[in-house]
Amino acid sequence: MAAENTFAFRGTYYHTPTYGRLDVLRDVVLVVQEGKIVRIANGHEETEVQEEFGLAEVRQLKAGQYFMPGFIDTHVHAPQYQFTGTGTDVPLMEWLRKYTFPAECSFQDLEAARHRYSLLVKRFLANGTTTAMYYGSLHLQPNLVLVDSIERLGQRAVVGKVNMDRLSADDYIEDTADGLRDAEEFVTYTLGKKCSRIQPCITPRFIPTCTPELMKGLAEIAQKYGCHIQSHISECCGEVNCVREMHPEYASDAAVFEEMGLLTNRTVMAHGTLLSDDDIRHLARRGTAVSHCPLSNFFLGDAFFKVNHALSLGLKVGLGTDVAGGISPSMLSAQRMAVVNSRCIRAHKLAVSGGTTVTPEMEKDVITFKEALWLATVGGAQALDLADVVGTFEVGKDFDALLVDTNLSGTSGPFDVFEGEDDDQRFEKFINLGDDRNLIEVYVQGVCVKRGDEFLLDGSNVSVKATEDDSDRIMSAPTPVEPEAAYLDLAHRADSSDEAASVDVGAAAEQSEPPTKRSRF
Repeated sequence: MAAENTFAFRGTYYHTPTYGRLDVLRDVVLVVQEGKIVRIANGHEETEVQEEFGLAEVRQLKAGQYFMPGFIDTHVHAPQYQFTGTGTDVPLMEWLRKYTFPAECSFQDLEAARHRYSLLVKRFLANGTTTAMYYGSLHLQPNLVLVDSIERLGQRAVVGKVNMDRLSADDYIEDTADGLRDAEEFVTYTLGKKCSRIQPCITPRFIPTCTPELMKGLAEIAQKYGCHIQSHISECCGEVNCVREMHPEYASDAAVFEEMGLLTNRTVMAHGTLLSDDDIRHLARRGTAVSHCPLSNFFLGDAFFKVNHALSLGLKVGLGTDVAGGISPSMLSAQRMAVVNSRCIRAHKLAVSGGTTVTPEMEKDVITFKEALWLATVGGAQALDLADVVGTFEVGKDFDALLVDTNLSGTSGPFDVFEGEDDDQRFEKFINLGDDRNLIEVYVQGVCVKRGDEFLLDGSNVSVKATEDDSDRIMSAPTPVEPEAAYLDLAHRADSSDEAASVDVGAAAEQSEPPTKRSRF
């Protein structure tokens, strides 16, 4: 007789245990027991496996169907999901003031928060994101709603309450002591659920909005509970220049975070496009990871992140959508943008050379879909300290997986399959052309949380597709009102889209730099 919660699939499995290499497990039987992979055997051993585990049947995948590891999104702003795809007209610092802070503040309406976060988690699961690292909002209660929504719908997540006690709107800022109290309460609430899928995270938004007192206090909480930490680092010119003015005694964002005690082996810093090599080496020594967010870097950043270079210096790198700075909640989109980002670096090097010859040095930063898939699975697992739990198909790891169906054709699917195309070609087509329609089942910890349009752990079994009631609720939810606080020009001219953007940033920084800066490295 089969042990409880034991099942098996026979078919083809794709994963990337090694950076740059796509491994295929063809015609294997994979057994899941209590959420973990307990056996991977050759297909011809099916009978023996059935007898060993007392299985009545082994489910056979259809031709054109494959399993792959679930995607791990290492950077999502949960309350920004509601305006994803809009607000792409201004630089980062103005974007925060104009769109982000008002939207996040509106989540104090807890009924609206429950509705929006349910849609958020469903959308990410539908897109194959089995694990997400979420930023919440400033106020405590909406973050508890976010944790509850994740728990109910079965996603794996690292979640943080955002902290900020300076340079924010008057109605979206906290007292330092209150922020530290609420951060610790959030941590204890999340840990108190004793849900192995959900871990709390300490989340100072970024240096401009957090005082040293707040950052040091948050670091102490993280150390006390062994928590993850997340923030933004060296993201764009406006942010970097702002930090230079606020903390001229430090050489870089990395030096500030080091002094505050926020660089640990459970820290994930988003973006890092303007990190120096010394900064990258120091983060690597600390075990800190960077979440590469190529799509939002194109919209709100000022530079490219060199994935291969960072990895060569020992840095852990995951991949993130950065909703809503990134305009898509799909990790497939993030993977494609990571490839495009790498080829933009190549094109830039060629343009700067003034020639027409592509050299091997220009090719060093180019990645393919194989490296991008690694970033979206193994890289993310390493970044979140989950490398022993998820990311590949190995005995002992949790079964977080996506069942991909490439048989959809015509207008029912995102791409067509032609006669003579083999499994590898079909799978590559899915990575480059596929979408949520190809993901027919989603598993987290061995539990099927989504099948077709149904979310199996949601009592209402409401699909991700908005109903008329959904639309009514969205329209009736309170519209965020922009704060009346005076506009804080954190962007500086170097990050502005007006004609002043041509100012020599280097010269301006040189004038304001003190004689020496503390690198702390």
